[in-house]
Amino acid sequence: MPFVRVKTSSGNIKFHYNISTPDLDVADKIDPAVPVLLWFHSLAFPHVFHSQFADPLLRKFNLVAFDFRSHGETEGDDLPEGYGIREAGEDALAFMDALRLPPCHFIAMDYGSPVALQIAISHPERVLSLFFISQTCLEEPPEVREGHQQVYDCWNAAFPGPHEYDNERMMEGGYGFAQFMFSNNMTKMADALFKISFGLSQKHWGYNGLKNYRIATLEFLLNRKSQPESALARIRCPVKLVYGTEDVAYPQEYNEEFQRQLENAGVDVSLLVVPGAPHFVSVEYADQVDPVLHDFVLQNDTRKPRPVSNTSVESPWDGALRSVGFYEGVDADDDSDEDNFVVSYPSSRT
Repeated sequence: MPFVRVKTSSGNIKFHYNISTPDLDVADKIDPAVPVLLWFHSLAFPHVFHSQFADPLLRKFNLVAFDFRSHGETEGDDLPEGYGIREAGEDALAFMDALRLPPCHFIAMDYGSPVALQIAISHPERVLSLFFISQTCLEEPPEVREGHQQVYDCWNAAFPGPHEYDNERMMEGGYGFAQFMFSNNMTKMADALFKISFGLSQKHWGYNGLKNYRIATLEFLLNRKSQPESALARIRCPVKLVYGTEDVAYPQEYNEEFQRQLENAGVDVSLLVVPGAPHFVSVEYADQVDPVLHDFVLQNDTRKPRPVSNTSVESPWDGALRSVGFYEGVDADDDSDEDNFVVSYPSSRT
């Protein structure tokens, strides 16, 4: 399991990461001859790009993913008070430096999108293109803030003491959040991703980790501000936005507003709308997202990809998914039986 240690102004970090190349499912270094795609994951779901890492179309490139602080297998100092987008961007840059990554194509979903945006603003020379899946770069809408607060309260109440926990409340918060991400359609894939993330969340955000939970989730999300036009004007690369019409919290107008802001700042930006897709667009709709990403990278990179040496590619998270009972070939449309808990994110499309 690969790790790299870095030190930034906000603490010491032991980043967990994965590299997949055209030749190897799990590699220890990139192939310098082909483009590098750097992935910024969503809140609480560091395994969310499984479908992309297992796609031979995208495995023509170097695919590099890392776990944010207080997420996945990454370890390190507790988050300091006030830790936010700027600090997370500094951490990500330190990770890039530690692996000696060249300028990369950034692919970011949800929680990771404002971090990727921050780097494109503060260090535009490090970013070749920005591909945002269900971006959250603007301030949170009021109804989404309510949903985040509800999830936070459920999870926080599950740990009344150092040796006490309420599993039902944990499930209410955790599974409710997962339902939000998948628009209340917990398929077999969605359920497997949830099971992995739920265990990691218990490790990071148990009683002794509640401070990190508050900072990494509620405050990180609710304290986020939209970037001013003067900052967006620093972006030098094209931007592609991807939105699913069944996103239960963020309306299409939220993405169209960000598109307008980028256009006003002189950024080359376009929007892909995927009918029927939830907030986690690329999990079950990879067949519609991956070809667009593939072509977008080629449009913004002079290097040519090369054929994948093994057409039976697996993602670095295949073993983890199998360990919780998911196997490729299951009916992706089967609903999970674990649908007892619902946390409501009021729709802003009423």
